[in-house]
Amino acid sequence: MTLPPRPLLAAALAFGAFFSSAHAQSEAVTGGAPSVVPLEPLVVREPRSADASATVTRVELDTLPAGENTLAGFAAQVPNFFVASNGARSFTDIFSLRGLTNTPIFGTPAVTVYLDDLPLGSGFTFPSELAGFATGELHRGPGQNTVLGRAGPAGVLQFTTPAAARSGTPTGEVRASYGNFNAREAAAMVNASTATGKGDVLVVADYAARDGYITNATLNRDIDFQDGLSALARLRYHPTATTDYTLLFTGLRARDGVQPLVPLGGPLFTVTRSAEGVTDLDAYNTAFTAAFTTPVGRLSATTAYTDWKLDPYSNLLKLSPGFSLGDTVAQTQRNWNEELKLTGNDQAAVHWSAGAFFSDGKTDSNVHRLAFNVIPTEVSDAITDLRSLAGYGEAAFTPDSKLTITPGLRLETNRQTFSRTQTVPGPTSVLNLHATSSALLPKLAASLALRPLTTLFASVGAGYKPGGFSSFTSNPAFAPFGPERTIGYEGGLTHTTADHSLTATVRAFWYDITGYQIERSFTATDYFVANAPRARSRGAELELTWKPAAGLTLSGGFGYTDVTLVRFTDPVALTSFNGNRAPYVPLFTANLRAEYQDASGWFGGVDVTADGRTNYTENQSPAFSQKSYALLGAHIGYGMGRWRLSLYGNNLTNEGYFSAITPGVNHGTPGAPRIYGVQVTAKF
Repeated sequence: MTLPPRPLLAAALAFGAFFSSAHAQSEAVTGGAPSVVPLEPLVVREPRSADASATVTRVELDTLPAGENTLAGFAAQVPNFFVASNGARSFTDIFSLRGLTNTPIFGTPAVTVYLDDLPLGSGFTFPSELAGFATGELHRGPGQNTVLGRAGPAGVLQFTTPAAARSGTPTGEVRASYGNFNAREAAAMVNASTATGKGDVLVVADYAARDGYITNATLNRDIDFQDGLSALARLRYHPTATTDYTLLFTGLRARDGVQPLVPLGGPLFTVTRSAEGVTDLDAYNTAFTAAFTTPVGRLSATTAYTDWKLDPYSNLLKLSPGFSLGDTVAQTQRNWNEELKLTGNDQAAVHWSAGAFFSDGKTDSNVHRLAFNVIPTEVSDAITDLRSLAGYGEAAFTPDSKLTITPGLRLETNRQTFSRTQTVPGPTSVLNLHATSSALLPKLAASLALRPLTTLFASVGAGYKPGGFSSFTSNPAFAPFGPERTIGYEGGLTHTTADHSLTATVRAFWYDITGYQIERSFTATDYFVANAPRARSRGAELELTWKPAAGLTLSGGFGYTDVTLVRFTDPVALTSFNGNRAPYVPLFTANLRAEYQDASGWFGGVDVTADGRTNYTENQSPAFSQKSYALLGAHIGYGMGRWRLSLYGNNLTNEGYFSAITPGVNHGTPGAPRIYGVQVTAKF
């Protein structure tokens, strides 16, 4: 683990170049060399696993409601996936899938995210806006950790960039929109390939801004405005039929107002504070992938670097009459990642894949807290270094034409070092800790074709989320937290009618969890992660798509999750919460959509999403719970040729709700009010 990651890529390049060259020469000798054609984005795809098609939900991102092309908007279309959005571009957001959640600041995520072959970092670095992304696929369950290098116990969310343009025919798109709250967006995309098909380039730029939803009555101005500029670029070179090189880059520069927090029990969109803060964020991600077709199979090697910086994040919250607390946080995370993967030929009787993953990451957090925004109450700095090493693989066997069995295995080890220095309150204290944890994660999946368009599937697998350290506490007893381990059982049935007008999938799952990680403020001064010795999550999902008539598509999904803390005692108050629901997980999620496209060019749709009651504390206090709510959206427009014009509205009933609640400061983040606007798109 002490070796630098770069030699892994060098070895893969040498191995792949040698064998792909030999393979290409062999094809040339036999006269079988294929012509050079542009490929789809080289993405680390799941092999033909027994449960692959049944456990994946795919969403074309351009079908999301206008103004909802966000990670939370994606989650609203996927059963049992929920994003508790705190309004600070993923900072402190909570991502819940089937009862498994991330620890929003200190730990590793339960749901990991890829963009093509680029693995992203912790949950607070995930892209909240999906500008330039084409599709999103949610791969459910701990079984995904045998096919991807960075994988969480709940699953993997994989976004992809648009497919390459046809050889010699550049394409593009320009989009602009304007809505209430002075919301404006302008985006442009250019997609081009060389005439020979040996190279292609994709460039996307997006600017989006709006005024705030929340007004500070004391300062007489809105405070939570947003202003962001993002870019995406992909350059690929395809020198031979067996070799591909891809360079991918994404960047974000956001200069937003304060995080939208309002006191619980008061008005949703009005505050009275003497000062406000800002949320300045810069994030850059890049990856280089080399892929080779060899006689053994396809070898890919990816070197990736992610750089995320929040500096400053500041706010001033009134915690009680006459008392306020100001926070200024500077936090960064940088990761080097290496991933090697070898995937067997699709035509082989046994379809297999194997890989190795290495990550070297560093998170630095600096905190200044001021009582009344004047008196220092805490000044601290913490650095966490995490090195991860994993090997994984699986193979799909087909004993007969109807049955597929897929065993898999993952080996993973994580080593962390932690250093925290606190100067206020004094005297100066230094805390140095380290921890190592490992996991052996087997998997067994099976699918049975009952009919040509009906499949029964089941799997059992183990998941693992490393432990870590909490940097917002000076108490040595509270700083470390242990790993979370999951044993997951799931199964279901998927069916498509003979005319393909109706597709339905139903799934059920049961997760037994040890060391369930819960992050929040357990005392007035300490914010940390605690482990519940035992927890259980069980539930089900239903997804339907129906095309009853030409141009009309009805789709929907429903997810139910019962996640229980079987054993958990508050580490400070020593109160038992055995049998209570775990926080951050809605009881249910639901979505229903109707879309109609007429041959004349007119189109329209209606979209309804709903979330069940969500507790934000283990005692299930109604004061820190969001009751069930539903949101209604609609759009109508006309498109002909290269032009498309649409009118849209979201939360049309102006439902008042919190998209997240922060119990430690008795504040919440209000969900967006009624939004409406117009959007025009031109393609060339």
